[in-house]
Amino acid sequence: MPNKPCVIGITEVLRALVRRAAEWDKSAPLAPDQEHIVTVILDEIRRAPHESLHLPMPKNIRLERIARAILEDPGSIRTLEAWADWGAMSARTLRRQMLAETGVSFAQWRQQAQLTHALEMLARGEPVTHVADTLGYASPSNFIAMFRRSFGDSPARYFAARAVGGG
Repeated sequence: MPNKPCVIGITEVLRALVRRAAEWDKSAPLAPDQEHIVTVILDEIRRAPHESLHLPMPKNIRLERIARAILEDPGSIRTLEAWADWGAMSARTLRRQMLAETGVSFAQWRQQAQLTHALEMLARGEPVTHVADTLGYASPSNFIAMFRRSFGDSPARYFAARAVGGG
């Protein structure tokens, strides 16, 4: 198992096993076949690829308020300056405090929030055109280019590799 929290790629096999386990009676002891499934789930988690996605949340109440608002609407077109005004701070303070608290710049944090949202939408089967539009991209090709820079593949290839367990 990973020794610290991380984001892992989920294969179709792991997804199916977890869905099956979610249906079990939580008050009953595990049957032998269920114990075997738990063992396979743990093996799949160990083998799962670690994703480059990490979204540390700031602790400062004003930064956290901004972060939560971005997570609720990752396609917002507000500029850094507009977010700073909304959070009752200067743009310089927002930049400095976000970097100090999360280890990444405001722009990087915002892009990671968008990527997280994009992965969730794409995993639900939503079309790339809808995802790109929701996140405020001018075109699907702009979104695909950003996705490829971040994950090394287009959304279609990224999910196809994970569907067959190639992670």
